[in-house]
Amino acid sequence: MSEFTDAVVVEDLETLFRAHYGRLVRALTLVSGSQEAAADAVQEAFVKAHLHWRRVQRYDDPVGWIRRVAINKLRDENRRQGRKNKAVERLQGEMRSDGVEWSDGADAGALLAGLPKQQRFAMALFYVEGLSVAEVANTLDISEGAVRFHLHQGRTRLRGQVADQKEILE
Repeated sequence: MSEFTDAVVVEDLETLFRAHYGRLVRALTLVSGSQEAAADAVQEAFVKAHLHWRRVQRYDDPVGWIRRVAINKLRDENRRQGRKNKAVERLQGEMRSDGVEWSDGADAGALLAGLPKQQRFAMALFYVEGLSVAEVANTLDISEGAVRFHLHQGRTRLRGQVADQKEILE
């Protein structure tokens, strides 16, 4: 019976948070390798639990539900980061093929930061998040033609910036 001494009766979400937050963060830190990412995931899971507390409190294992939400958040973040890294590599490859060498993603990020906001959003959602033109249009609440225009303009401006960098280096 002594193995059940760690069991906590859940009276409210605050009690659940105080009893399990630290342990969940520690466990997910080992999985993710980042305490910050783990803490963010667990915090977001507790926020979702708060928003749906009437339903969640009736579950047999509300902590299990919160744990699952946090793990899913970490997986989503990991997939998003992977897509971002691939997009940055792709952009850097295109820049290298134009004769400009970039050592890290910071320069590509600086180039993208120089774009107007709508072009930057369209480029990020299309190339980094991997959304289709229709999905980008829906996300930004603009037409698909406008998305294509912003993507075209963004690529054109980036080519111009790369050409400028190439001239400076010569």
